Amino acid sequence: MAKEFVDTIYHLVHESLSIESLQQKVKVKRRLTKTVLLERVNILEDHQKQNLLCRSRPIAPASDLLKAARAKKLLQKKAKVKEDKRAEAMVSGVDWQSDDSDDDLPEEIHKEPPLPDLLKDKEHNGLIIDLCKSLASLQRYCEALEIINLFLKSTRNTSSVVEELRSLGAQIAYNTPDPEHGVSYVKYIVDLHSYSNAAWNCYYKVITRLDDWYVRHYKFLRNKRDKLRDCAPPSLIYGHHFTKKSRHQDAAREYLEADKLLPENPLINLCVGTALINLSLGHRLQNRHQCVVQGLAFLHNNLQLCEFSQEAFYNVARAYHQVSLVTLAAWHYDKVLAMQVKDYPMPKLPHEKPESAENRKPGYCDFRSEAAYNLHLIYKKSGAVDLARTIFRDHCTF
Repeated sequence: MAKEFVDTIYHLVHESLSIESLQQKVKVKRRLTKTVLLERVNILEDHQKQNLLCRSRPIAPASDLLKAARAKKLLQKKAKVKEDKRAEAMVSGVDWQSDDSDDDLPEEIHKEPPLPDLLKDKEHNGLIIDLCKSLASLQRYCEALEIINLFLKSTRNTSSVVEELRSLGAQIAYNTPDPEHGVSYVKYIVDLHSYSNAAWNCYYKVITRLDDWYVRHYKFLRNKRDKLRDCAPPSLIYGHHFTKKSRHQDAAREYLEADKLLPENPLINLCVGTALINLSLGHRLQNRHQCVVQGLAFLHNNLQLCEFSQEAFYNVARAYHQVSLVTLAAWHYDKVLAMQVKDYPMPKLPHEKPESAENRKPGYCDFRSEAAYNLHLIYKKSGAVDLARTIFRDHCTF
């Protein structure tokens, strides 16, 4: 049903919006005819003759003389172009026919759109919204974004329809493989809902699929961070970027700024802890032990905030393992192996459809296999090969 609707109305709406958007552009100044240019040049010549007489009053104001000078240059330019064309025609052996009939230029003909009242009639706004939603349901994201772009170019309306289309554009940009043309819409959503975590999640998921997104969007993030001092997501996004670039000191600084705003947030405590642990592994750090203790403190705080969940225990164990505190790491890995976690739905944005559980393998929320593998590495390195083999056989074989 949606496919038939799209095939019937898409081309009419697209052509109408294209014509309307072209007519909204700034009109080009009318070209002066050769007759008008010659009249202006005559004023300049009369003025030069009059200047030969002493104490003569100017026959034209300065503005007309300026126009006459421009007209003279334009005529000279046209004559040069015509002479070049005549020379090219003679070289190629083609008969040259001069066309001096440029006095009366034909008026520009505006094409009539197939749906002339598409933008005037408010009832048609619902048609455009339904068309964009149908295109999105058929995964024709580029065409849906093109319709939205043309509509926004063609109208200056600030009604709820424009806001709904921009929100729809942000959703399409999130789903489309190439979100290049939908970045402006997710920015609009962030501007509209600056304190919404869902808006920032949508923005981050879109821009991270772009190449060199930081170079193009750091100004937007910086302005948001400077204006919204009590908003944590910009600092978190900055921290994620620095973590990806292995700039752990800068990442820790950004995460700590977010921690000042939301000290009881489990994600922020996890980010600060991992950034400090990664920073402690650097060779140039002087207070390495202090950095390790601070990182572990944040990870243990995350453990308490997550109510001693399996994932939090695994994060602490992984941190101990990373800094070679294998005894404490093994104890926390054993804690992970002793816990069994049921699978739960993956978090989604409000506009996303929940993923079917049949598409995922069972145990995707269970960390026991990862913990067992790391624990078997510790046992193997310490010489307990039989114990390592037992752990690996019980938890890592299917």
